[in-house]
Amino acid sequence: MTMRLTIPALLLVAAAAGLTGCRGDREDAPPRQFFPDLDDQLKWKPQTKSDFFADGRTMRQPVAGTVAFGTVGFNPTQDWAGGFASERELLLKDDKAFYEGIGADGKYLDKIPVPVTLEMVKLGQQKFNIYCSACHGYLGDGLGQTGIQWSYPLPNFHDVKYKKPDPKDPTIQIYKDGYIFHTARVGVIDAAGVQKMPGYAHALNEAEAWAVVAYFRALQASHEGTIQDVPESARPALLQSRGSVTAPAAAPTTPATPAATTPAAPTGGGK
Repeated sequence: MTMRLTIPALLLVAAAAGLTGCRGDREDAPPRQFFPDLDDQLKWKPQTKSDFFADGRTMRQPVAGTVAFGTVGFNPTQDWAGGFASERELLLKDDKAFYEGIGADGKYLDKIPVPVTLEMVKLGQQKFNIYCSACHGYLGDGLGQTGIQWSYPLPNFHDVKYKKPDPKDPTIQIYKDGYIFHTARVGVIDAAGVQKMPGYAHALNEAEAWAVVAYFRALQASHEGTIQDVPESARPALLQSRGSVTAPAAAPTTPATPAATTPAAPTGGGK
């Protein structure tokens, strides 16, 4: 019985000693591959070259007609699911007007293709202040902290060319909402192919880009407006926020009637 237990114990000790002796040693022989199909599988890494495709790129565009869909199932009528439902709609992108800012005629849309709400304008203000104001200024006048240090003057969004068509050249579309949407997402590339402004599609989805367009128009409207365009009940708060509130004028009072006086008797003094 003792011998039976002793022999296995000795074998275990010998095996352990052999393992510790290999620790830290270098070996030129390749490691043993118990599952070579996992080690040597054919695959491409992102941003690498491939001779298999004609364009030499390993990263491929989806096949034409591919329909994207979410894999998470939920009841879209529940309040918490609203954001997820919107994300699933953004996957399809089957509305060319909303997702590209282009109409059926292939031209940029004149107007935003969805109803503009106060919440939308506020969202646009938030995104504009984060991504646009550094160059274009909080007022859209091109005088942002980065913009004023640029090598050339940046556009002033209050210029008439961003509001109305050019009567001399009707092909210019920079005044259209669709063009502004496209610029926010893709940026500006001049005729020579130089990127004059980076696109922000990585930071602004289509709904957020339209919100920026809505705020863009709100900035223009506020630039042209006067205090008379503001509801009378909201004017004091607006003036106070601008530091323009003055003390209310005192109510007019009726001047006091001077007391009656008796004329002095003539003294008949000399001439």
